[in-house]
Amino acid sequence: MKVKTIGNAVVVGFCAAVAVAMAATPAVADPSPVTNYRTLAGTGSDTTQDVLNGLGVAVEGGATIASWDARPQPSTIKTKATNCTFNRPNGSGAGRQSLRASEGEDLGGTHGGAGFYQGANVVGCVDFARSSSYGGGTNPQNTGSLTYIPFGVDAMTLGINVNGDLPRNISFAQMQRVYRCFSTNITGIPVQPRMIQADSGTWQFWTQRMQLTEAEIALGDYPCLATGSPVTPVLPRVQEHDGTVLNGNLNQVVPFSAGQFIAQSRAATIQAATGVTVADRRGEVYLTGLSAAEQPFNRTTLVVNTNFTLRRDVYNVVPTADLGNAEIADTFVGPGSDVCSATVTSGGNTFNVVELFGFGRRTTQVAPLDAACGYDQLRFNS
Repeated sequence: MKVKTIGNAVVVGFCAAVAVAMAATPAVADPSPVTNYRTLAGTGSDTTQDVLNGLGVAVEGGATIASWDARPQPSTIKTKATNCTFNRPNGSGAGRQSLRASEGEDLGGTHGGAGFYQGANVVGCVDFARSSSYGGGTNPQNTGSLTYIPFGVDAMTLGINVNGDLPRNISFAQMQRVYRCFSTNITGIPVQPRMIQADSGTWQFWTQRMQLTEAEIALGDYPCLATGSPVTPVLPRVQEHDGTVLNGNLNQVVPFSAGQFIAQSRAATIQAATGVTVADRRGEVYLTGLSAAEQPFNRTTLVVNTNFTLRRDVYNVVPTADLGNAEIADTFVGPGSDVCSATVTSGGNTFNVVELFGFGRRTTQVAPLDAACGYDQLRFNS
């Protein structure tokens, strides 16, 4: 294990004086400067881009992890000193595709052939992918060319407009009925579901739990989401975890990550602690509970509920063949790995980086899809 701590971590309510004292700390999103290529380059999930930026600062004094954000779109990134300029992957699926192409795989379609991602040769350009979903869905496997290594626990729920009349607690059954277009209202209040980008791990997780598929949407089976031929969304797809899409839209709903909501709520204190810029995109969003007794996070302490019904592990994905690489293993594998144990400190207190950025951290193995941080036996081929 090779972890360095950095000073001035913050918790909820940390005093404004520290924010002033740290004002000179440079903002961090993509590696800063962008020519700071570091050892391991990663792309993918919007959900976990911020926490990986924080880990990029904390692990090995900023020498190991270079994580490239999912946004802004469209744009290009350059992940290595030689070649490796390509379109910025947006979402878990796109990040995993770039990793597979980096390993020399042929993604088919219009990518351009073996080792190409969206027309660019990316062989050797990506070392890991951020993913907020498991590619194998709800059926865990222990064989495959990619290994999904969990590092945090998230809770997913519906985001509603805080100024609207939709209830603050919406049951799992009600959510399913809305997204499967069986209901156009909740407790008599009209409701319009929104879709997010198809390459998103969040959308993959959400469609699985709502029991619908992209193929069914494309066939027009869910007219509240998309209609027509060619199929046209009722409302445009939106970027995940962006509550501003609900501003002024009192009856629209969208799936939202509790981990992202917590990190966005702590944007100022996270930047004061680490220099990482978390874009506050909450807008007018409110994250609903499933009932009065089951909430996605503690609204006072901003701690995610790791037992929430709609919980999910979030992952760093590496080629299974690279698990024997010491840098990969030290960084990602096991509860003592750099990612699982990275800390920041303040006032004599030490805080785990994953938890600071809004995610839970499971230290006891429950099941492959409810795994301990650093578990390395969950695999799939895409």
